[in-house]
Amino acid sequence: MSNLSSFVKRIRDVMRNDAGINGDAQRIEQIAWMLFLKVYDAKEEDWEFEDEKYESIIPEELRWRNWAHTENQNEGLTGDTLLNFVNNELFPTLKKLVVSPDTPIRQSIVRTTFEDANNYMKDGVLLRQIINIIDELDFGSYEETHAFGEIYETILKELQSAGSAGEFYTPRAVTQFMAKMIKPQIGETMADFACGTGGFLSSWIKELEVIKDTKGAISNDDSEKLYSSIYGIEKKQFPYMLCVTNMLLHGIDSPKVFHDNSLTKKLLDYTQKDAFDVILMNPPYGGSEKDDIKQNFPADLRSSETADLFMAVIMYRLKKDGRAAVIVPDGFLFGNDNAKNNLKKKLLSDFNLHTIVRLPGSVFSPYTSITTNILFFNNEEPTGKTWFYRVDIPSDRKHFSKTKPMELKHFDDCIAWWNDRKDITDEEGNPKAKCYTAKELIDSNYNFDVCGYPHEEEEILSVAETIQNFEENKNQCFNNLEKIFSEFSNIQEQIKKGNNINLNISNIKRIDFSFLFDIRNKMKKAILQEAVQGKLVPQIASEGNAKDLLEEIKKEKAKLIKEGKIKKEKPLPEITEDEISFDIPENWCWCRLGELLKEIIVPQRDKPKEFGGTIPWCRIEDRDGDFLNGTKSNQYVSEKTIKEMNLKVNPVGTVLSASSGASIGSILINTVECCTNQTFIGLVAGNSLYNKYLYYYLSSIIQKLKLLGTGTTLAYISREKYTTMIFPLPPLAEQKRIVDAIEKLLPLCEKLGGLQK
Repeated sequence: MSNLSSFVKRIRDVMRNDAGINGDAQRIEQIAWMLFLKVYDAKEEDWEFEDEKYESIIPEELRWRNWAHTENQNEGLTGDTLLNFVNNELFPTLKKLVVSPDTPIRQSIVRTTFEDANNYMKDGVLLRQIINIIDELDFGSYEETHAFGEIYETILKELQSAGSAGEFYTPRAVTQFMAKMIKPQIGETMADFACGTGGFLSSWIKELEVIKDTKGAISNDDSEKLYSSIYGIEKKQFPYMLCVTNMLLHGIDSPKVFHDNSLTKKLLDYTQKDAFDVILMNPPYGGSEKDDIKQNFPADLRSSETADLFMAVIMYRLKKDGRAAVIVPDGFLFGNDNAKNNLKKKLLSDFNLHTIVRLPGSVFSPYTSITTNILFFNNEEPTGKTWFYRVDIPSDRKHFSKTKPMELKHFDDCIAWWNDRKDITDEEGNPKAKCYTAKELIDSNYNFDVCGYPHEEEEILSVAETIQNFEENKNQCFNNLEKIFSEFSNIQEQIKKGNNINLNISNIKRIDFSFLFDIRNKMKKAILQEAVQGKLVPQIASEGNAKDLLEEIKKEKAKLIKEGKIKKEKPLPEITEDEISFDIPENWCWCRLGELLKEIIVPQRDKPKEFGGTIPWCRIEDRDGDFLNGTKSNQYVSEKTIKEMNLKVNPVGTVLSASSGASIGSILINTVECCTNQTFIGLVAGNSLYNKYLYYYLSSIIQKLKLLGTGTTLAYISREKYTTMIFPLPPLAEQKRIVDAIEKLLPLCEKLGGLQK
């Protein structure tokens, strides 16, 4: 191929003109199935050379060489003729290829690769152009195959910008570091039970190839062990297809990669024959599993969160003396629900959890800001000690990004420390590397959130201080402005008189108007802060006490539970002093938000298969300022669809909190009964809680809400996080007076909007 580096760009330019391609995800999937057939055809040429009796599982007329290859294409196989062939012959046949338990892996992968694949292109002429570009690749050339392996990495990286497909890609610097530190040995087996596009599998193979190269010649038996050492499972069809192609490009002729769900087998049914020497993984996070999946796990490890279930699988499938490196979000480190605590207890008591490496939040940037960590543990007698090490952002940048991603060299300090471990303190006196005993971690209620990145608390001034700050900056600004205009007049006068001018204006400061540009937001934050701290309106004794109100709520809930009208939930934890960050008036009280809510509505993950009805189906894009007044895309669902899909309907006045994705932290109130997609969690206020007061309280802690999100590719705030959130509760009448005051002051802030940049 004459210009390999422009491969992706050439294909993208052609696809932009096809009406059937809608977005990056479809474009990449379209490339993927064609690439697979091209790579597979090149492999079949090798297999035919090695074995004269080799027979392809693909019917002869459907093999790439006989319909796509430019020298062998049928007369006129373009346009509608090509589309008809692909849609009505190629895809239907490959989806239904006959396979049995005796079918070799290298052949059965064709059917599993195409089972849920799609051809999105609608223009047969453009499809022929894409096929011709792909057919230029020469996989008979070692150099070109190796070079294309690097190009393939760029295709996989593009998954990060392809919507939900981004969950399939872990930055290669991270997979390489983990594979390097796990110290692979030829003859060992390695597994990834949610392998995505195969990043960990390929990094493992590359590390073994380094060992092979340093040894020089190795036996055929060892070479076979090297390329047959990997085992992968991937639930989703698209990344599975990409992974199989990835493995074929890496010289693995029979990739043991299976299109399956690792969580569907009972955990206690695993035996030593199901175990592996090494497990490298970045499990999917933020997912929620159904009850039939959870039943596969022992009660103490049962969780609705996908990540926790994968951690359990990893522990049960790691060989004795085996080694594991697993990526987990911050939420796993400090989470204290039953399953997480039991998993961490097991890590400390049954395994040697020797190292936790904390990664910067922007490693997965710009696709998510979730802060992640790598757990390194062995299935051996625990030492009772765990080292923590924080990888900091390099000094030459503020964060990682799409154009400046994390590289393996950014782990150099960590690798040097790994071999010479010692405590390290940063410039602010915070621990960067430190060893903790198992007892210390247990005594902290299994809180592993140590040696982390200091979160800078935003300082919000009071309304009076914000105004004073404005006055001071305003006076200084106008003083400087006056000096500059005075100097203008002076110099102009000297010029008119013909005098020599000796300029010395270095003592005059530049005018800094930046204080104006954020004054509106500062005032909003100041107002909301004073409101939720009881400083905006006076307390009135006749309005009662919030503690009495809370007792009434508890009695009412107990009555409803006894009558069987609501389910009894597990007790919420007592509020500790460490959780309370500010003082509240005497007639207020601190409580858990879950005590005040009538209902928490967690929407279904699935989108309705069809629309039509009277109930609006709403997304974040439908917001109208602070409200959700209906659907701008005119999507509605029927009562029948709601019943069939068990969709949740948000009553009017529900406080909708965006709990996932880029909009996390956004707060709305719906003015119409509606269903929403999984972006929102609906918080339905009980009789003791004014919904607008709840709305403004959540609006005052948006930055803290964002930090509550856990996950790898998309931050997600769980139902439990809302339930256990501490809440400053005023008497009901005062809640309404506070809201009234806020709504008189905030419009004044909007008058400052003209000062924005």
